[in-house]
Amino acid sequence: MPNIVNVSVTQQVASAPSTLQRTGAIVSQGGTTLASGTTQLLTSVSGLNSILSGAITLSAMTWSANVVSATTATPHGIPNGQIVSAIITGVTPSGYNGTYQITSTGANTFTYALSVNPGSSTVQGAVTLSDVSELVAQVTTYFAQGTGNAVYVLELGTGSPAAGVTALEAYIANPTVKFYSYLLPLQWDVETTAPTMARLYVSTTSELYFYVTTTTATYTNWTGIKSVFATLQTPTAPVTEFDAAAMFAITLAYNPGSTNLASPLEYTFLYGVTPYSTLTSAQQISLSAAGVNWVGTGAQGQISNTLIQTGSYMDLNPFNYWYCVDWLSINVAIALSAAIINGSNTPTNPLYYNQAGINTLQKVAQATVNNGISFGLILSPATVNAVSFQTYITENPSNYAAGIYNGLSCTFVPLRGFTSITIYLTASNIPV
Repeated sequence: MPNIVNVSVTQQVASAPSTLQRTGAIVSQGGTTLASGTTQLLTSVSGLNSILSGAITLSAMTWSANVVSATTATPHGIPNGQIVSAIITGVTPSGYNGTYQITSTGANTFTYALSVNPGSSTVQGAVTLSDVSELVAQVTTYFAQGTGNAVYVLELGTGSPAAGVTALEAYIANPTVKFYSYLLPLQWDVETTAPTMARLYVSTTSELYFYVTTTTATYTNWTGIKSVFATLQTPTAPVTEFDAAAMFAITLAYNPGSTNLASPLEYTFLYGVTPYSTLTSAQQISLSAAGVNWVGTGAQGQISNTLIQTGSYMDLNPFNYWYCVDWLSINVAIALSAAIINGSNTPTNPLYYNQAGINTLQKVAQATVNNGISFGLILSPATVNAVSFQTYITENPSNYAAGIYNGLSCTFVPLRGFTSITIYLTASNIPV
């Protein structure tokens, strides 16, 4: 007997959520044993131990005419002629020890300036690249904010800040892992090519950001750059602390959803960092007006916790502004692509380039916008508009033949938090 009912099944496949905005890299220049241009994912501070570069043993130290010439027992890995920051320890006399800008003069030799003759060296000690201790501070401070979000280390190879900028530009152009944001080394703040690189990524669709540590004397190097999140670290912070890493961690931990709304970045609590308590009110006003961030406290609300002050990029837009723009751009593109792909795999209800198809795509885009509203990213209302099929093909007759439809649009306002509040009080002796 033939079947009374025949069932035909087609399949729609849901999109995997984008993780781009939770993917970031701490940039290293010789702090790890990784090959240049490679990455390592860290899920905790201890994950750094297996890849951290060690100290290089010194075999000879001599002083002459205000210059120390040093020889290492094994190749130091610094390209010839390049200048890097390094820490000399364990040498006797101790006058050789300290943090210096060293210049590579060969595979096993380097020099650095020293105005006072320490005398003949009797114990040679070791040299460690400053990037090693800096990397430890960055990773330690990052995971002090919590271990819920892993972070990559991107090794660019030992070299000068200028060489590092060149290497990072090359990596961005051809990445093995695509990153939403990068935490840059301290010395890049005064490297003139670094702001130039950052200015390459200021378009509204670049979806790429750089976290830099700056000073009151140098933050103007980054003025107006949309892709830069600049942090001022207090001079009293211990060497084990890296404030920009704390803010970097907080921003990568954003994962908005219906039960995990996106909160304002400014005044978000930080952990394992030191407040910049010596900034005057005038300095704070100037820094905030320039878009510079620093670690403050909740003292105005009688809260002692350390927290983020300003919470904005150097173009003066709050973090949440560009985060929202990127979130909507990423997710609406995924949703529309998935709708078109699934529409080609549903014979009972295929998606065609007609008014019904446009209506479907409009609903898909609007659903994504509605999610943005409910996730605490977008100010309600926000409506997706669509040019009708007949109007669009009349105005763009060649687009139908090419399968092109550019008729969807939406104007939206990213949500932001309060920065300044004024309340007017009137004292009166008139009884009510």
